[in-house]
Amino acid sequence: MATTSEDVWRLLAELTAAQKETDRQLKETDKQLKELGKQIGGLGAKFGSFTEGLALPSMETILRQRFGMEVVSP
Repeated sequence: MATTSEDVWRLLAELTAAQKETDRQLKETDKQLKELGKQIGGLGAKFGSFTEGLALPSMETILRQRFGMEVVSP
């Protein structure tokens, strides 16, 4: 079976359409990754603040009792 110019043009059109769809999907994936990065950053900040809040009272006690500090500022 011989490949005709019509076959080539049809395949080229299919390839072009598939490439456009791939580009669209990549843009959507990039958008989702960017949003996910923001969400992960927000979680990190929340857990960091939470952990600092847990540690601060103990640190204040240690700094006052062992090192004689009168002023402890977070």
